Amino acid sequence: MNSYMIQVFENLIQTTIICSIGICLLLFLKRYLFKNFSKKFNYYIWLIIVFRMLLFLFNYTIVYEVKESKSNAPVGSNITEINVPTDNNFMLYLAYLWIFVAIVIAVYTFIKYIKFKNLVVDVSYDIEDDDIDCLYKDLLKELNVKKKIELRGSDELISPAGMGLFKSYIFLPDYPYSKDELNWILRHELMHFKNKDILIKFAVLFVKIIYWFNPLVYIMSNRINIECELCCDESVLNDCSLKEKKEYALALIKSIKMSKNYQSGILTTEFSKTNLEKRLESIVKKKGRSGILIAILVFMTSITSFIEVDAQVKVDKSNDETNSNSNEFLLNKTSDTIREIYYKDAPNKIRKFYEEECKSQGKIPRDYDIIVISMDDYNQLIK
Repeated sequence: MNSYMIQVFENLIQTTIICSIGICLLLFLKRYLFKNFSKKFNYYIWLIIVFRMLLFLFNYTIVYEVKESKSNAPVGSNITEINVPTDNNFMLYLAYLWIFVAIVIAVYTFIKYIKFKNLVVDVSYDIEDDDIDCLYKDLLKELNVKKKIELRGSDELISPAGMGLFKSYIFLPDYPYSKDELNWILRHELMHFKNKDILIKFAVLFVKIIYWFNPLVYIMSNRINIECELCCDESVLNDCSLKEKKEYALALIKSIKMSKNYQSGILTTEFSKTNLEKRLESIVKKKGRSGILIAILVFMTSITSFIEVDAQVKVDKSNDETNSNSNEFLLNKTSDTIREIYYKDAPNKIRKFYEEECKSQGKIPRDYDIIVISMDDYNQLIK
């Protein structure tokens, strides 16, 4: 169990180093190159980093052997492994600290979310306005939203918001919105559900919980929140006229004034201030390039980060003829009295024997470790 915990923690550290470099690279590219691409591209490109961080357990090791002449190696040496020495007890303590803090953060966050959601839902009420009801149903058909999303009024929220991953809601505060303003507000919130933004918010939240120690994760989370709203604005205003874009911007500004920059809570989508200056600038801008080819290239590059290469140097016995007679005698004697077997292929008793040896040396057994054991000991252990 302890060795498994250390292996998991090592995968986590390896992933956080790789993805931290990826976050810095993406921030740099967004500043100087990706700004010419669409908001949709700039938003969804983050998912490559997010899902790579969530899949930190799935790191694969490719083991390959490099043959080396026997004449260049000490007599009796069969495998030379390059290992970085580690203090396993220290790593184990760090692993338990990491998982303890992650569990505490997860429990606190989800209890807070459930309480907040239950409160908002419990005090919400049906909107008894036929015009709003007709407008909402028409928008569901127009946007082809199949998911059941309840539209309800709320005095608890000061800004229009969407909430709920499985049972979903859109909440409207009791403000005197015009029909045009309601049209843009409801389009915006429905577009969040259509784009699966709440699911993405949950994924980012899990990343923040798992990598609570990495400050770059919080920077990434803030950028994703901003670009989520920019992407939603772009999706709503796709193929809209300049007049319609102005109407949308005015509805956004009015909603912000009424909400007084209030933020309702976690894991919600809000028609409120999220870097207002950027959003207003984005509304009047032309849509950028899609960047699909670049996204595919980044995705393919990220796949290689799952692979770790483990190089082993194997002594080649084909050069035995060039050795001296005395060396030949020793090697032949060794081959008669010594057995080599991979740890993963060894019988259970041999594996346990090797595990005890590794434990005494502070090492972790790996599948492709070579167990070198005398035939006498081998025969005794498998009895």
